[in-house]
Amino acid sequence: MKGISTLIIFFLSLIFVTAKAQKVTATPLEIVNKRMDFYNQHNFIEFVKLYSPDVKIYTYPDKLLGTGTDNITSIFKPKFIAKSIKVEIISQMYNGDYVINHEIVSESETQTKYISIYEVKDGLIRSVKFVRDK
Repeated sequence: MKGISTLIIFFLSLIFVTAKAQKVTATPLEIVNKRMDFYNQHNFIEFVKLYSPDVKIYTYPDKLLGTGTDNITSIFKPKFIAKSIKVEIISQMYNGDYVINHEIVSESETQTKYISIYEVKDGLIRSVKFVRDK
């Protein structure tokens, strides 16, 4: 029995280390695209995991709108539950830790165009700056 327990612990450890390594090795572009997929699937649990606990959200260039995943939860969770939002990526570019999207966000009958600048470090979104359509 002891040998089986040791083997099980070894495999669980291997799975944990592999999962953690995969998260860190994802590129910033992959992280942002996962965000978009989870957004459209209304999968809040996976969506919020992509953000740093102390993420900062701005209106471009530097007007702080909110900080932390609690802020994201208060904004997005009700919308995900209601399934009232979706995002369409019009175009995308990236350089290093930054991904810039031209997006159209639809909520109910309203569409808003954004340029969104995502900063991704260590596999998590650290900041987002939104340039909104006027």
